[in-house]
Amino acid sequence: MDSPSVTRRSPRRTPRPARPTWWAAGGVLLLMAALTVGWPLIDRSLDDGESVRDGALLVLGPGDDVAALRVVGAGWVLSKSVSNPNSQYALSRDGVDLVAGFVDLPGAADAGQLWTGLRKVQSVADSGSRLGSARPVTGTAGAKGLTGALSRDGRTGTADVWLPPVGSYAVEVTVLAEPGTGPRALADAMAVARSVSFPPAAS
Repeated sequence: MDSPSVTRRSPRRTPRPARPTWWAAGGVLLLMAALTVGWPLIDRSLDDGESVRDGALLVLGPGDDVAALRVVGAGWVLSKSVSNPNSQYALSRDGVDLVAGFVDLPGAADAGQLWTGLRKVQSVADSGSRLGSARPVTGTAGAKGLTGALSRDGRTGTADVWLPPVGSYAVEVTVLAEPGTGPRALADAMAVARSVSFPPAAS
């Protein structure tokens, strides 16, 4: 990318009326399914890749409901055909795939519900996938969430779910590495996943 910072601001949206928890869970499942289906597209998008430099700030989400991720390490490639700043970023590097997705929650939902939904979507998309138990995690910028081991299609890694202090949305980050992936690329991917932060304007 030409600039280390991506900034966008749209007029604040009118608050939406609360909806039942089941509606939130359904929306979460649909979004996660879309992200899961998008995984194979990363491997076919090398011709549309855009280099992302070390330290670049990726702003994710529509309007004022946003999160930020800091790119760690050189050599990352952004899939332009799969990525949309309003909904997700798909990055790849040296056998590692990282997807950060924005999850809009129309109703009340917590990290535990998101984790349950993620496990269901993974099992539907690939019966051989495994998502481990969730444990609390604090990001490098202080964000709170859940993390756990993830394996799929012969690859292993982690899944993280992050919730802002205030707001009806969340961020899901999945990291999957091919066998034999170098430790540096995997460590940098984990650092990107843990860099999620929620700017004050988003709260």
